[in-house]
Amino acid sequence: MVRSAVLPVVRQQVSALEPTLARISAYHLGFTDERGEPSGAASGKLTRASLMMAAAAGVGLRPEDVVSQAAALELLHNSTLVHDDIIDADDLRRGRPAAWKVFGTGLAILAGDALQALSIQMVVEDPGPGRAEISGAFAEATRLVLSGQSRELTVRLGPDAGVAEYDRIVEEKTSALLECALVTPALRAGSPGHVVAALRGAGRHLGLAFQIANDVEDIWGDPAVTGKPVRGDIGRRNPSFPVLAALAAGGAAGERLLGLWQSDDSTAAHLREMADLVEESGGRRTAEQTSRDHFGSALAHLGRAELSPAATAELTTLFDRIVHRTT
Repeated sequence: MVRSAVLPVVRQQVSALEPTLARISAYHLGFTDERGEPSGAASGKLTRASLMMAAAAGVGLRPEDVVSQAAALELLHNSTLVHDDIIDADDLRRGRPAAWKVFGTGLAILAGDALQALSIQMVVEDPGPGRAEISGAFAEATRLVLSGQSRELTVRLGPDAGVAEYDRIVEEKTSALLECALVTPALRAGSPGHVVAALRGAGRHLGLAFQIANDVEDIWGDPAVTGKPVRGDIGRRNPSFPVLAALAAGGAAGERLLGLWQSDDSTAAHLREMADLVEESGGRRTAEQTSRDHFGSALAHLGRAELSPAATAELTTLFDRIVHRTT
């Protein structure tokens, strides 16, 4: 139901962009191929829209009360994906060449910017209740995502770049949009502050649980499941949680890991040795337990949000699917 409600709105809004930007955006979203012809490519999981729709039901709203905001949040999320692919030099997105590989870096940057601007425009122009508060939530989420991306590009492993800094990056880059998805319906419904705070806390911990689990998958996951090459973060020297946990543990394995990390070698054997050292240092075990802890905290906050039992059950299932890739 989420897909049938949200995707038509997304298509309509994207089609109104400047023609070249509309074509790039439609390609990125899986609506068309590189020639602009209809495509059967995947349009993503609509995770944030699904969270928003479920939370809306929990506060007594109808799907149509937040469908524009759900579509806007998916556009905002996809704007970050277009830019992420460029920043990370990722050639593929959802099994196809990334937008920047097809249309060039400059135009892809502009397409990402256009999706971001379109998202904000949609919530600002929506006439429903709570418009000012919702617009503020979207603007704040956008600011935080950009801040988190900047920190991710500038953080360096060392005494000043540990787990606390990692948490801040994830809270900004990942949790912010999940929080926005969960609190938007509460803002529209005029829910009490403690409900908004509980939903915000659920989104914060959900983002941390997801990202840490995703970091584990990046090193030890199956590319057929994750859809991306194994050990990509290590290859880019992206300080993911298992690596930071391994370095914090110290010991001979940690020292050896730091030495390999500072090398420019990105051969398969080099990356495999680093992964083995992360596991030997306890980084994988710590990461998996920390993800479970954040998942439990997300559910605890959700339980304090006073949503309907049916919505709480649906969101619990969605949380599990997001973090553990369950179906």
